Amino acid sequence: MTSQTFDGSYKLTFKDFFFKVLNGSAQGIIIAVCPSAIVKYMLLPFVNSGQAWAMDLNAILVLFCSFLPIIIGVLTALQFNMRPLDVGVMAIAVGASTGSFKWGTAPSGFVNPVTHLTQTQPGTLFIASGAGDVINAMIVSGIGVITIWLVSRYLNGFGAVAIILSPLLIGGGVAMLGNFIAPYVGSVTAAIGEFVEMFTELQPLPMAILIAMAFSCIIVTPISTVGIALAISLSGLGAGAAGIGVVSTTVVLLINSLQVNSKGTSAAIFLGAMKGMMPSIFKKPRMFLAFITTAAISALPVVMFNVQGTPTSAGFGWIGMVSPIQSMVVHGADKTFMSNAVAVVPGLITWFVVPIVAGFVVNYVFTKIAHMYSAKDLKQEM
Repeated sequence: MTSQTFDGSYKLTFKDFFFKVLNGSAQGIIIAVCPSAIVKYMLLPFVNSGQAWAMDLNAILVLFCSFLPIIIGVLTALQFNMRPLDVGVMAIAVGASTGSFKWGTAPSGFVNPVTHLTQTQPGTLFIASGAGDVINAMIVSGIGVITIWLVSRYLNGFGAVAIILSPLLIGGGVAMLGNFIAPYVGSVTAAIGEFVEMFTELQPLPMAILIAMAFSCIIVTPISTVGIALAISLSGLGAGAAGIGVVSTTVVLLINSLQVNSKGTSAAIFLGAMKGMMPSIFKKPRMFLAFITTAAISALPVVMFNVQGTPTSAGFGWIGMVSPIQSMVVHGADKTFMSNAVAVVPGLITWFVVPIVAGFVVNYVFTKIAHMYSAKDLKQEM
């Protein structure tokens, strides 16, 4: 963050703009998404048994995900040291425009499932709908930053009536624009999903390697690995390969983070905050070569032991230990997606031994021999 107040005199450069939006987005993803991802499957047995406290806690943590665009807007604004008014405007503009909340007209006679009240006339119904499109949230955040800067520079920030005009014109205008571009931005995620889906038509070995390599990269971008897996119903061997791709990137990040970052940052990576490292990785994109190489090697035991998964486990990796546990346990509904469950020893070899060994070897080659990056490049506090 900067100590200079964000106004018309602020020197806005592309590099400063890009990485501050990226930093705010990365931190927002960690805050909003990680709590639910980490404990979701731990709470599942209690939720299934009807424990009220578990159902409420699970609902609260899932609701956090819907607040993701709002948090991204706030944290991006704080990166630029904006005034409280502009922070609020960023929050409402991004929060209302990226699909985490949807709305429609409920007809007369509609019974609200929460309040159990019957509507006497048509009205707008709002529904929390997941985390929305993170890429769109980042784009709208960027548009919001530029708009606030331009208004501050050329219109004196609306002067004495800023408290009225900023939320109305900047907040409403940016949110409307965000809603307009949302379908077009969403097509980017859909296209990536279709690209990954092509790999499922290959023979098992190349399929597993390519899917693992793809997911090892996707996990450190704004794109949701879980969203991609669900969109294409990635299951069986493909889901296992996707999970190992996520693990591969986690291993490489941990090896380097443990050398230069605090224990808290490294623990956060282990628990699922890989996307939080996006700013450092985007500054040294050659790191992606280490991720995909580790993933390609780690995919071999996936094919050897026929490690499988479901669409809901594919994008997690070590997060909550979802992917490893799923590959070893097949419940009734899972049989639709999985035809095999691995034993404990093959599972440990696949999910821990091979990726960790491969990660150390690959990281050593890339840092000590090829000198493509160093651990210092990943020095970052979350």
